[in-house]
This record gives sequence, C-alpha cells and structure tokens, in this order.
Amino acid sequence: MTKNHKIYKDPNRKIGSQSEIPKIVCENDNIIVSGYQNFIINKKTRNIKYIGKNNKFIYINELLKNLNTKYNCISFLDIGCNSGLSSFIALNNKFEYIVSLDHDPEYIEILRNIKNICNITEINESVYSFGNTITEKFDVVFCGALIHWIFSLTADFRNFSDIISYLISLSKKFLVIEWIHPNDSAIKTLNHIKKRAQETDEEYNTSNFESAIAKFSRIISKKNADCSTRTIYVLEKL
Repeated sequence: MTKNHKIYKDPNRKIGSQSEIPKIVCENDNIIVSGYQNFIINKKTRNIKYIGKNNKFIYINELLKNLNTKYNCISFLDIGCNSGLSSFIALNNKFEYIVSLDHDPEYIEILRNIKNICNITEINESVYSFGNTITEKFDVVFCGALIHWIFSLTADFRNFSDIISYLISLSKKFLVIEWIHPNDSAIKTLNHIKKRAQETDEEYNTSNFESAIAKFSRIISKKNADCSTRTIYVLEKL
C-alpha cells in the first residue's frame, strides 16, 4: 500500500524517525529504559513505573485491562511500538500473544533485550514499515502517537480512509488509535504534514479523520491523552 519514496529518517541518527537514542541500564531488579519512551520495568515482577506522560499510560493500562476482562481480548498488535512500553502493558493485562512492530531497528533491539532479561516469551518483535502485509488478525490493534508520521512522512498514505482501512483490516475486534491534532506542538515543530505535502493530499483535520473512522468502525470512546491536542480513540470493527 505504501509507495516507493525515500522515507524520513532522523538527520542525526540516520535511522528511524526519533532523535532520541534508545538505551537500557540495569540497576538491581530494575531495567531503566530511556530514549523516546522512558520507563522502569522490574525484571522479576514486570511491574512498570512510567516516567513522563503518566496520565496517558495509566489510561492505556486501564483500557487494556478492560478490553481483556470485558471483551476477552488476548491478542495484541503494537504498531510503532518503540521500546515496547504499550506491549509490556498489554502483557501485564493478561494478553497472551503480542506482536510488536517498529521501523527503527535500534528500538526493536532494545525491546528484544528487555524481553530477554525478563524472560518474556509472549512478545514477538520485528522491524516493519507501515503498510507492510500482515496476514494475522488480532483482537486489539494499537497505533499510538503515529498518525501524523504515517500520513505522508514515514509512510505515503496521504488520506485517512486508506490508513484506517489498513489498520482495521488487521483487527478482529478493536482498533486503539491516538489522534494528533494539527495544532499539536510536535507537528508544528517538525512540520510533519507539510514536509512532503502534495496538492492531492486530503486535508489533515479531525473531521476528515472521524469521517474515515465511520466507514469501517464505530467509536466506543475517545479521551484526551495528557493534552488537548492528543486523543486516544477506541474503535470497534464493523
């Protein structure tokens, strides 16, 4: 589904799209993870302490707990997983089969190292480009703060219908997707939407995003994630 073009990579790291260099440090029973995602995970209990964006990940934890207990969701696809924080949250909420994907091999290696240190076997990680063919379907597909990247920068979709259609095709039940408003500071700073803009691009706005959602799913809930320009949508597949 993606077109052949040179995707954006961080100009300093020249790998992936995030400028932060991922690393882990082990201190006693804890693994301290830093980079784009910052958290501490206990080697034995796998309990997680969030560092920054606490409200967002506290909400994701409650959301995934509800999807597991109320709807019996046990398989989880984490697209744009970074260091795997959402995948580890899914694991702690009794998801039994987790696939974690990111286009940044250094972050995937960090996830793999954490998994090996904690002796985690339920997570399967892989390097991936958005739009790649995935033959499996999952109870929950999770797509975090990514849509402003995949619209036209690290992928080449340029309209919301194709993005939502692709993501919902991977789901058996639910899609959890984080909407980044065009006024968000990250979009303004990095110029995501305009960097490779074409005249035929759909306008990047909430109305068009929700119109695309209505074609393939229904909105179960939506909640601001730490700030007014970021909203986590829970969508049920039609």
